[in-house]
Amino acid sequence: MAFVEYVNEKANPRRDDRLRTCHAYGGTACGLVKDSQGGCLVNKDRSFSQTFGCQMSLSMFMLQTIPDTVSILHGPVGCGGASPGRDYRVREGNRARGLKEQRVIWYNTNLNESDVINGGEDSLEKTILAIEERHHPKAIFIVSTCVPGIIGDDVDALAAQLQERVKAKLIPLHCEGFKTKIVATAYDAVYHGIARHLIDDQEDAPAEAAGAAQGQADGLIPVNVFNFSSMGRIDEVELARLLKGIGLEANFFPNYVHPDAFNHLKKAALNISVCATHDDYFLEYLKEKFGTPYLIGTMPIGSRNTSEWLLAIAGKLGKEEVAQQFITAETKELEAALAPYQERFQGKRVYISGGEIRVPATGMLMQELGFKVIGLRAHHYDEFGDDLYLKVAENDPDMEVNVATTQPFELVNLLNRAKPDLYIGHAGSNVYAAKLGIPGFPLFNTPKSYYGYRGAYEVALQVDRLLRNQAYQRKLKEHTRNPYHESWYQQDPYHYITG
Repeated sequence: MAFVEYVNEKANPRRDDRLRTCHAYGGTACGLVKDSQGGCLVNKDRSFSQTFGCQMSLSMFMLQTIPDTVSILHGPVGCGGASPGRDYRVREGNRARGLKEQRVIWYNTNLNESDVINGGEDSLEKTILAIEERHHPKAIFIVSTCVPGIIGDDVDALAAQLQERVKAKLIPLHCEGFKTKIVATAYDAVYHGIARHLIDDQEDAPAEAAGAAQGQADGLIPVNVFNFSSMGRIDEVELARLLKGIGLEANFFPNYVHPDAFNHLKKAALNISVCATHDDYFLEYLKEKFGTPYLIGTMPIGSRNTSEWLLAIAGKLGKEEVAQQFITAETKELEAALAPYQERFQGKRVYISGGEIRVPATGMLMQELGFKVIGLRAHHYDEFGDDLYLKVAENDPDMEVNVATTQPFELVNLLNRAKPDLYIGHAGSNVYAAKLGIPGFPLFNTPKSYYGYRGAYEVALQVDRLLRNQAYQRKLKEHTRNPYHESWYQQDPYHYITG
């Protein structure tokens, strides 16, 4: 089905179906890619899961960064439990971008047992009208959770009925957690709502954009770069610097962008993804609907990936020569700066866990710093990972790979066996490594730099500092333990993976 046809539907398709995405695997990097290309991953599953992510929660990470909006969690009160913890990050993100520092505003319809029997649409209507009266936002995101999905609340029909009574744009999003095992479906759900409700149908934008691009007084060609909530402003500044170095002006979407600005998406000469996990659904739609070309490739982490990313962008816009000159100067400076750290890191072993694309990209950076990557662990896996996983494992085709959305019991077993010198993990997972006495470095941290040439140096600096003092991890190992029986450590970590 064409992506324009997807967007005509009320709800986006599941990634389980659209990309045949895998959420369970244990084996080698080359084995993973072989199975992926042969269509053999779709039957992989688990006979036991300790915990799982929810696309509703991940959707809220994106939605709550968009200014002048209010989000409604249409569901039981517990569905809003993570929102208070996101408030500081959003305020910090606004402050870093020079925006008004606003607190996150969200409402919950607090569905109870009576609503499950009688329906929750009355509660939702009252909530929408209360928000309009109190806050007058530009848009209201209506996030449908598991309960209304089960009982059959028609959120879209209610939104259409109420739209004439409120000035805010009402944007229903279908984020029922039980519908998918691939949490990243959340990104598609948010972009689905944006495409349906925040971008008008004018289709002559690409030609206008191309003309405007050539005629700008400063000579810079405008491009869109798609960020995400785990990207800090410091990384946006670095990517903007790199793109300006080859004659491009970067505009970042969708996080921390006002709803009125989304129509400006059509004015760029190129849409640029930093991570395929986040963007493929939306960029395909923009290409089909408005003719805007896009680039989805590597993630610009580390020298090699950053250089390949810039060259690929330059190739789309006829900037190859200036890009190569710029890259040569940047990499020469970076190589000199990294030399002392490479000596200290040589031969140390690292295990990396997190997002499908970020994990191998970070692995390639750590190899540039002198580390030996002994294992990778991705939240899910699909066709977009094939090239990067082959690259990171090009000198070690038997590199261990685990695909698991959280599943900390597998992680602890793997780390206990591998005993790496360093663990780089997604938010929340480093504590398991620390209790084994393994230093843990965050895979992302919005106030810190990770992307581009500057990010490569900053990561080296921070990792060096971490490895110089491991007293914290030693103390944790002495006085705490992970919540698993010793017998589990004797079993195959992939014991519960089936298919």
